[in-house]
Amino acid sequence: MALDVIVLNNLGGGMSVRVDKLPRPGETVRGHDWKANIDAGKGPNSCICMGRLGIRPAFIGKAGKDAAGDRGENWMKEAGVDTSGLLRTDEVMTGQGIRVIEDSGQNLIVTGESSSRALTPEEVCRELERLAPAQFFSTGFEIREELTLAGLKKAKELGMTTVLNYSPIPKTPLAPLPCVDFLVINEVEAARILGLADWHELPLAQLVEEVKKLFQCANVIMTLGADGCCGLTADGFFTRPTQPVQVVDTTGAGDAFLSAMIVCLVKGLTVPDACAWASRFASYTTTRWGTIPAYPTMDELAQALGDSVRL
Repeated sequence: MALDVIVLNNLGGGMSVRVDKLPRPGETVRGHDWKANIDAGKGPNSCICMGRLGIRPAFIGKAGKDAAGDRGENWMKEAGVDTSGLLRTDEVMTGQGIRVIEDSGQNLIVTGESSSRALTPEEVCRELERLAPAQFFSTGFEIREELTLAGLKKAKELGMTTVLNYSPIPKTPLAPLPCVDFLVINEVEAARILGLADWHELPLAQLVEEVKKLFQCANVIMTLGADGCCGLTADGFFTRPTQPVQVVDTTGAGDAFLSAMIVCLVKGLTVPDACAWASRFASYTTTRWGTIPAYPTMDELAQALGDSVRL
């Protein structure tokens, strides 16, 4: 059976710590509740989220032959993810990161990219050809830019719809990106890319239009935190609100949105409707702790929000 989506990104893991308030540069704060995360990085987390929502994902990446790599691979397999494209090697250790969470639920994350340093563009293209066909290809920048760009180009050649999460922002600007069908970005990243001190400096429609003009991609989707999301497609600009919730932890909400949007597109929803559902889904995940533990199955989601939420 053909895959719905192939994800290329970094597999990692790491620790989390809670603080009263996120530190400013140069500031030292006390941390508490240190623990190992049930987290495998943006790409694997996205695969797990999509698998739990009922579509068929596969993952391409590289990890060490170590306990962290085992954990990430097993979590994906439990969610029904095809992990045959996860290449295990003794060359490197599986990357580890750290997540710092303040009491408000806001967080900052330092990712660990080490294991994907051993991944090559040739391996990426080989695995894409082997796993094809698939409807969608999704990637981001927790891996080297050359890997991301090779994957996007190859996926387009293979007829896939490409999705790029422009995060973390590359040190060297990468534009234009005409091989990207859906560029997904948050409001803070958009402002930084456009050289703005704050995203409120421009009306939303103009902000998204400037991003689209810069990257010359087909569609731009921008998440707005508690304000929902907006986007610009061939049919024009749209906004979609989110539902107010009691936020516990915002970690992984962006990945939840991206994953849910792809699930909705696979199931045939329009882009605005897909973003509306994804925004509601991402809001729900912020009421739960962590990343992987916060991602529900469709049955769990329906039990919490009602059967009308089913796709």
